[in-house]
Amino acid sequence: MHHTPRASFIKNEKAMMHIRPPQSPPDVSLRLPLSKSIANRLLLMNYLAGEVPEQLQPGSDDYLLMQKMIFQLGHKKDDSVFDAGDAGTVFRFMAALLANTDGKHLLTGSQRMQQRPCAPLVDALRVLGAEIKYTGRQGFPPLMIEGKRLSGGQVDVDASVSSQFVSALMLVAPEMENGIEIHLKGGVVSPSYIELTAGLMVRRGARVLMNLPVIKVNKGSYRVSETSEEGDWSAAAFWMQMVALMPDSSIHIGGLKPESLQGDRVAVDIFRKLGVDSHFDNDVLILTHSGNPVPFLEYDFNSCPDLLPAVAVACAGLGTGARFTGLSTLHIKESDRIQAVISGLLKLGYRAVSPFAGRLEILRGQNPVKGGVVSAFGDHRIAMAFAMLALKTGSVILDAPSVVAKSYPGFWDDLRKAGFILTGG
Repeated sequence: MHHTPRASFIKNEKAMMHIRPPQSPPDVSLRLPLSKSIANRLLLMNYLAGEVPEQLQPGSDDYLLMQKMIFQLGHKKDDSVFDAGDAGTVFRFMAALLANTDGKHLLTGSQRMQQRPCAPLVDALRVLGAEIKYTGRQGFPPLMIEGKRLSGGQVDVDASVSSQFVSALMLVAPEMENGIEIHLKGGVVSPSYIELTAGLMVRRGARVLMNLPVIKVNKGSYRVSETSEEGDWSAAAFWMQMVALMPDSSIHIGGLKPESLQGDRVAVDIFRKLGVDSHFDNDVLILTHSGNPVPFLEYDFNSCPDLLPAVAVACAGLGTGARFTGLSTLHIKESDRIQAVISGLLKLGYRAVSPFAGRLEILRGQNPVKGGVVSAFGDHRIAMAFAMLALKTGSVILDAPSVVAKSYPGFWDDLRKAGFILTGG
């Protein structure tokens, strides 16, 4: 049965964007937004090292939100309400930080955030001595936190819901008197993000021992560092998608690092199978269309679930059949991403199904619909993935284009640079 994905919507959002493809293959140079995964972790570590931002720096909505929360915490005088909006990373990182910070804090979020579970993190923090109460539905935001310095120790964490629960605990662990020893239970989702957290912590002076399913972090301190200037590999995937769908196209992307700790750098390997050649020339990633996509793609996204929308929509546009697994976390993202992908593809004349939870199949045989109206369901990655499908359908009409600001505020400007014709929005 087809379900409508749950999502929070921007109220009274009437702006629709009409997207038409370039008239000739683009050859364009772009610079992607900073990796919010890295930047938000560094903001928290810098705060624990004693740096409170004096002014906010521009960036994606999630990065701005993390800055505002850190700024608010560093300057607050009374009990405060911390609103994480739609940003799951920000909510989870701040839950751990506030639990370990003296004072009474109410941590909340959007309507969609209040549908996203946080019990594994709350349970773990309580074991470590935190005082946290649910003010609404048990197991979900908002949280009333009586913050105090946590002693640390050993804790079991259900890592099958979100790796961010684990990263949140790791990031504040050097502040705990006894450090922390985390035992991961259940299947570990998005382990590359746990590795990213550990790598960034070590670079900034923390002592971390990873021997999964056990992670040890010793008491210690961080060194202040410059916020990341590294581009976002997750955002690069949409340009790989574009090159896959358009013969003779070429994109030059600045700001990425081939030796990046970001797990989504595997997009290079996935899109190679879909006809995209990638190579670095100094610090510029050059994407070119090679053609020759595989007729069928099977992939486990457990370590890189954020890549699913770009890859799935690319496969549909190419006529490549696909079977994707490792998607257990996607129903609790900004939207239910599996159902959001299926919904958009059906609207545009493609065929996709989810035979059971955590799996998505792209079926061959399609009848592309020009000018179909697609809902992003309030989800930045869904919006960007379906914008690129205009290359195959001739045009796509997308609701609520402003959602891309969550991770890639300049996306529509970059699409125009690549020759796309955008009206409305």
